[in-house]
Amino acid sequence: MSVPAWAGGLVGLVSGGVALGVAQLVAGVVGPAAFPVVAVGDAAVDAAPAPLKDFAIAAFGENDKAVLVGGVLVVLAVVAALIGVLARRRLSLGFAGFAVFGVVGLLAVLTRPDTGVLDLLPTVVGTLAGAWALRSLLRRATTFTPALAPRLRPGSPARDGAGRIRGR
Repeated sequence: MSVPAWAGGLVGLVSGGVALGVAQLVAGVVGPAAFPVVAVGDAAVDAAPAPLKDFAIAAFGENDKAVLVGGVLVVLAVVAALIGVLARRRLSLGFAGFAVFGVVGLLAVLTRPDTGVLDLLPTVVGTLAGAWALRSLLRRATTFTPALAPRLRPGSPARDGAGRIRGR
């Protein structure tokens, strides 16, 4: 059974959300500076040319940090959906995508001042959780479950769970 592209994208999006959610939870214990999304945003600001930084401050004012984090989250969502679409054909491509997410997060956290080994934990745990979710959700999407299959013969009207014809 093949998983449609839209379902693969949804699986990738949910798996990315699991990864970020778990990373945020672990960062809540380790320290808020260890959250990879903030670290990636800060690293992007450090790498941005001064005119771009000045434009962002002028355009967004005090909200520049929120817009930056929101932008990072949008990019992550799009890439996570793409990872899901690729993983529906070859799970190894999905794992590779999450590995790239993890490496980018680790490098961003390492560029922050005063980071230690413990600050890497949210990224590692979040990446593993996202990869696990991807595998689990894709496996579930491709597993045929007779109890969930429609109990219809070709050409018969659609029936609800009690066996009644729908719409009557």
